[in-house]
Amino acid sequence: MLKSLTWAEDGPADVVIGLPGEGVLASCPSWPGEDGAFALMEAGFQRLRDRRTMERLHEVGRALVSEQDLNKLLEMILVQARQLLTAEAGSLYLVVEEGDSKELLFAHTQNAKVSLPYHRFKMPISTSSMAGFVASTGQCLNIEDVYRIPSDTPYHFNDSFDRQARYRTISMLVVPLKDTEGEVLGVLQLINRVDEDEEGQPVVPFLAEHQSLAESLAGQAGVAVKNANLRGDIERLLEGFVNASVLAIEQRDPVTSGHSGRVASLTVGLAEAINATPNGIYGPILFTEGQLREIRYASLLHDFGKVGVREQVLVKSKKLEPTKLEIILQRLKQRQQERIFNILHEDWLAGKSFEPTRWQQVLEDQEQETNRLIAMIIQSNEPTVLPQEVVDGLGGLIELQYTHWNGQLDAILEPADLSCLSIRKGSLSDTERLEIESHVTHTFEFLSQIPWTRDLADVPIIAFAHHERLNGRGYPRRLADPEIPIQSRAMAISDVFDALTAQDRPYKAAVPLPRSLAILEEDAKSGHLDAELLNLFVEAKVYERTLTNR
Repeated sequence: MLKSLTWAEDGPADVVIGLPGEGVLASCPSWPGEDGAFALMEAGFQRLRDRRTMERLHEVGRALVSEQDLNKLLEMILVQARQLLTAEAGSLYLVVEEGDSKELLFAHTQNAKVSLPYHRFKMPISTSSMAGFVASTGQCLNIEDVYRIPSDTPYHFNDSFDRQARYRTISMLVVPLKDTEGEVLGVLQLINRVDEDEEGQPVVPFLAEHQSLAESLAGQAGVAVKNANLRGDIERLLEGFVNASVLAIEQRDPVTSGHSGRVASLTVGLAEAINATPNGIYGPILFTEGQLREIRYASLLHDFGKVGVREQVLVKSKKLEPTKLEIILQRLKQRQQERIFNILHEDWLAGKSFEPTRWQQVLEDQEQETNRLIAMIIQSNEPTVLPQEVVDGLGGLIELQYTHWNGQLDAILEPADLSCLSIRKGSLSDTERLEIESHVTHTFEFLSQIPWTRDLADVPIIAFAHHERLNGRGYPRRLADPEIPIQSRAMAISDVFDALTAQDRPYKAAVPLPRSLAILEEDAKSGHLDAELLNLFVEAKVYERTLTNR
């Protein structure tokens, strides 16, 4: 410290000690002598060190609070603690639940002198180890030399690392990490304090002031660890909720089982491809880890609104419900028998004799007519493109009648049945298609009720726009290019691709990969899908993320 003192021969009568930019550290109205001046300087520098330490401690506290990743947080705690207390090495233990009991997890370690690989392990919380003693009692340990611990103490030093690494542990400070309620969450272990002011930087004991500083830091670290644990609990809760929601969707619509997971994998893959591409219109965009998780959740839940769609519409694979088709076909067979009976009755009233050949022809004609009608209805019931000749033939079905049990003549096909059979493509009527499309709005309304964390706040918005198209022809809001989030554009590509290539749809065959990509390209050219994102999807081979899992 004497080296920092500069004597001014023509200075003022008062003694003023300070540093440029730091202000006055100490002062005296008259000359106190060299020893007195040195004492003033030492006191001034001590106050400066204390102030700087407190400022550093506040900075550390702010940094710890801002870090949300537990592993990064543990590393930061060790780094900051070692710097503040000039410790050569350190370790961190976390208290973890193990069934009905608690254990210590050796979570992180650092050593400025030796570098050895380490692995995490768990150990019982026992007073026989120094970390276990601190975890179980909540007391600090400040040991000058770990190889000279009295034999009557309950704890002892484990020298296995020293022997393996040829290291020499001397001084050690072990403090508990506590939350605001005093619960021990972990243990901070600092090893070998170095005196940086002395030549050779020898290892020295931790003083009382260092213990106090370590306890202050441990208090801040305990709160930060608690917050990180709470955030981890929230994330696991959200993950479980999302997985349960996906399970509910898939159990209600087993035909599309796995669709949500595949769309999530593809959309996240496309977002990662955007991150890896520095050029193009999306070059400046870089999704954070939190945003990628937001995209994943939105993709997993994009179809959750289907729980609000009637099941008979949701799982409808043909134009008519199976029971309705069965009734219609049964009515046609009944009509056949009624027509045969009527012909027989007319012959009887006319006094005609029975002619086996003629009656065989009547039976065959009626059977042939009924089979023709049945074949037409069964063909029309398929969700394929309807040939024009079939469309023309359907018009005559409205006149077909059968005798109801109450004796009245009723139409075999009701107008709604004929309308369904007349659908030119697919299995849904206009009303049913609107009901299916309403699942997007149901999804948004459902997701909007969830109090998402700040980094997941856009999950409802992203999912809401996954059926919008750049040319404004999507649904439900008819959004156009500038209004559709990039995350939703990416999801739209993934959603269409999986619908094309899915191999588990009973109502259609999977479209081969080359043809699927060609269809996507046609959709991009027509303004439905984002052409730039589709190029990334193909160039980065994002599609392989799901094709290889089938």
